Amino acid sequence: MATHKTTIRSKNKAITLDEIHLNKDVRTKINQLLEEFTYIDALSTLQIPVDNKILLHGHTGCGKTATAHAIGLALNKKVITVNLSGFVSSRLGETGKNLAELFQKASSDNAVLFIDEFDFIGKIRDYDTQDSGEMKRLVNSLIQQIDNLADNSLLICATNHIEIIDTALLRRFQIKLNYELPTQEHLDNYYDDILSNFPDNINTVERKYGISYAEAKDVMHQQIKAQVIQYEKHKKHLVFAYNNLKSNDTQTKYYGRLLKSTHDTIIGYKLNELVPENSSKDESNQINLQQIAVKSKEKSDRIEGVVFEITGEELIQTDRYEAYNCKRVLETTQSGTDVWIYVAHNSY
Repeated sequence: MATHKTTIRSKNKAITLDEIHLNKDVRTKINQLLEEFTYIDALSTLQIPVDNKILLHGHTGCGKTATAHAIGLALNKKVITVNLSGFVSSRLGETGKNLAELFQKASSDNAVLFIDEFDFIGKIRDYDTQDSGEMKRLVNSLIQQIDNLADNSLLICATNHIEIIDTALLRRFQIKLNYELPTQEHLDNYYDDILSNFPDNINTVERKYGISYAEAKDVMHQQIKAQVIQYEKHKKHLVFAYNNLKSNDTQTKYYGRLLKSTHDTIIGYKLNELVPENSSKDESNQINLQQIAVKSKEKSDRIEGVVFEITGEELIQTDRYEAYNCKRVLETTQSGTDVWIYVAHNSY
């Protein structure tokens, strides 16, 4: 079966219907759908079919895909997702066969079959093209699969362009849910919900309206990311230096200034010597050795050094300076100060 190559598994965990900002009419109809499937046996006894063919249409980014997965979550059903524009093969005869297999798999797995970009099937029903006969057969095959859908199966299709879908297909859906752009009030509620998850110092954004929920989320995340980066750049960090970082020349070169420092001690470490890559020799023809901190088994071992304060942006510079055979770890000095210290990679 070839359908596994064209189905899509969402990378994101499905959210609940309560987490999606749906208007009252859409939510009411979805609640009715869920109740019908919950009491499907009682309805079947009276030979009353459930509404199991749903078309979600409207503006992109307003929650159609999220709704399909939330319905599957609410019904405890797996969701088989297919993007129709990527599913249709240039060999249309194979596509018809794959569609039939896909419907059969959804039925046998008691799953929700979610077909995204459903308008693509409407676009290809252009009978003026060379393959018009194959296209007619493909659309007719899809109509047949929809008509023969088992009562306990659920088909959800989504489109941003309902106006181009053939009326013969549209008639097959008992429920059509329209997703419109959210109002300013609804967007404000959405902004408030998301921003409440962030600290006060990075949750101020310029709000935009007349856009979808997905677009609003992008707007927020872009601004919040910029605030986080700026905050991290200016955040203060304490670094314990025991080697060249103590020298005035190094500080002037890498930070453009001399750093105010205090003497302190790190307990439980010792200094080892290593030969840096591409190391040079001094005037006495001796190789310049670099000292590096390593975790010691002896509690009496200690390293004398200094503690200085730098910004987050300068800390990144320091990471690059200390990159060779080093990693940065958080430790506590003898005076009780939490500091960053650069140690050998194999220290832990």
